[in-house]
Amino acid sequence: MSTGLIIAIVVVVVLLVLAVIAARKAKARREIERERMREQAGGHRNEAEVHAVKAQEHEETAREAAERAERERELARHHGNKADDLEQKL
Repeated sequence: MSTGLIIAIVVVVVLLVLAVIAARKAKARREIERERMREQAGGHRNEAEVHAVKAQEHEETAREAAERAERERELARHHGNKADDLEQKL
């Protein structure tokens, strides 16, 4: 074999080794990023669940307030009618 051919083979082998090393590093970086994103998504999921629970609590509070307001409106109407009746009797 000629010296040039041996040098070319060595260069190709070194380049292949460097390419494999670079590919492994890139794969490791992608895996780390994927794990980070997975953890972040889990945190967002938990936060969304907390917000959903709070929204349900607020919805229940609003419904109770609306029911209470309706009862008070009816009571006020009743008192108004009673006042009108008393006024007519006077």
